[in-house]
Amino acid sequence: MKLIEDLDSIPFPSRNLVRNYNYGKEYNPKIKKGEFTSIVTSRGCPYRCKFCSRNSVSMKKYRTRSIENVLLEIKELYKQGYKYIAFEDDSFITNVNKVNELFKSIIKEKINIRFIITAARVDAINKELFLNMKKAGVTHLQFGFESGNQDVLDFYNKNTTIQGIIDAVNLSNKIGFFTIGTFILGAPIETEKHFKRTINFAKSLTLDSVSFLPLKYVTGSDLWCEAVNKNKISETDYIVKAGSENNLSFFTQKEIENYCTKANREYYLRPKFILGLLKKSLKNNDLGFLHSYISLFLSNIRSGFEFLGIITHN
Repeated sequence: MKLIEDLDSIPFPSRNLVRNYNYGKEYNPKIKKGEFTSIVTSRGCPYRCKFCSRNSVSMKKYRTRSIENVLLEIKELYKQGYKYIAFEDDSFITNVNKVNELFKSIIKEKINIRFIITAARVDAINKELFLNMKKAGVTHLQFGFESGNQDVLDFYNKNTTIQGIIDAVNLSNKIGFFTIGTFILGAPIETEKHFKRTINFAKSLTLDSVSFLPLKYVTGSDLWCEAVNKNKISETDYIVKAGSENNLSFFTQKEIENYCTKANREYYLRPKFILGLLKKSLKNNDLGFLHSYISLFLSNIRSGFEFLGIITHN
């Protein structure tokens, strides 16, 4: 397979084919048809996190579009009436100077769009950049934290630190972004103490949304390759959940899933979290996250009633 070297040569997506769908409605109930879309400004990733398969997919080659090409697409979307754009790169802020120039251009062109960044690294934080992002219309910033344990971060080859995570969250909140974080449970070196430390660490951060997810061994990732070489999984296994069943964890797959469920509930059911989310939602005039939280909360209550047999279906 030959990779496309010049990403600027690729035509923009035919978004007219999906304008009549509620694409992005879950993010914010106010979004109407044809107002939300996504952009990819690069392919691949320059980093080598052990759990990620993106380098395998991109043949370990990181490529980017030019600022001019990305800006041209954004300007076209603005003219077409789009109001929300999500940057869906595997790692959006890899070149701080380049991303900074992009948002400066958006400000200069007076493009009135709200932007969401779905994948940022904590070592990419930069005050000048974040201020320009905010001014340009960025509202949501998502980080892949993975763990609250330095030894686990090192095992994953994240090349980040616990202090770096704290600094990134603090700056993100100071600037006024809705800050999102993801954590992974189930590394083969993790004990119950590791799990608890990650959960407590997450609670110590001021995050507006958080996800605790079981570790998965995905085809092409370094973890997957190591497991195949050690005959723990087969090379025909595309995705394998970490678990003691395959000697991939100290815990069973079910135990890891239960820890993730418990961690999510503990995080979201804190009065401090609910009050903080309410304040930030009102300050930013964006009730999207608050609406999603209420919907999720009511759904959990309904599930509990159904479990107890209180609600029946005809």
